[in-house]
Amino acid sequence: MILGPVVLEPIHMPGEGPEWMRRHPEFPAVLAEFCGGLVAPLRGQRLMIKLFGQRAPTEIVAWIVLMHATARRPEERPTLTRLQERLPGTRQTAAFVALLRGFGIVQTERDPRDGRIRYLVPGPIILDGLCDWLVLHLACHRRLAGGEDAGERLRCDRDFYDRMLCECEALLDPRNRALLLFPELAWLDEHDSGLYLALTLVERSLTQGAADDAAGGWVEASASGLAGLLGVSRSHIRNLINEMELRGLVRQDERRRRLLPTPHFTELVERWVCHQLDGIAAAARRAERAEDGMSPPPLPHPPGALPIGTAQTSATLPVAMS
Repeated sequence: MILGPVVLEPIHMPGEGPEWMRRHPEFPAVLAEFCGGLVAPLRGQRLMIKLFGQRAPTEIVAWIVLMHATARRPEERPTLTRLQERLPGTRQTAAFVALLRGFGIVQTERDPRDGRIRYLVPGPIILDGLCDWLVLHLACHRRLAGGEDAGERLRCDRDFYDRMLCECEALLDPRNRALLLFPELAWLDEHDSGLYLALTLVERSLTQGAADDAAGGWVEASASGLAGLLGVSRSHIRNLINEMELRGLVRQDERRRRLLPTPHFTELVERWVCHQLDGIAAAARRAERAEDGMSPPPLPHPPGALPIGTAQTSATLPVAMS
């Protein structure tokens, strides 16, 4: 018997955009790794998840890092006043910066020419946390799309890290935020730990479903357990889940303390992850093409700061550039 040639459907269809990744055979495993990787560094760290559980605080921190990384002159370095000029809510910005300074997450440096000017210097918990976050994106994208290991280069090449941060600045523009393509997820993002709740449910649905086919996609998740995990009150989680159910994102089985992410909700998260990974990978490609002479000066470490890649407990800062 003569067999004709087997024609395989290409994974990446021309003009399809980044959502081709959903058809990759490894996508479920990558999705679980990505969701878990974003939430894991914050588990059990109530302070960090309180500070970075919403978009606005992480946007403030992101601007501090990016202004710090891209500054070529003292006039471009981040100060409280310059932050307030870029962001809405001057009082909110001032209050959050004061918290960051109080916890040692951001330090200050006086201008040697004018002692009244105090520059904001991101500490290692931010720089290393952001590096880990970028590496996770690049590693997941590489599993689906192939290519060089940009994540490993990010850890060991300081100039590349600086250029990468410069290229990520565009992601702070609302027009480029992948999350805003999906209004239901953007709504979750506006609530304390809302996005982390979404990621947790999707990860558990994938991992528990793989371990138990009879579960039917149901996630063992009590409100009190999720509240403890995500550093918020039980009533907040219950209110959020009730609203998610009204919006058709989950179903509840209160008697058995479990939740079922709906296909619509899972599709939203899958599509967002595709766009999110693609945006960070595109920033890495732009950074690789950038000429060394055009890269910004290295980030000066504050006293006692650890170099990138040093093992330590770090915060995940995803929301502002998601």
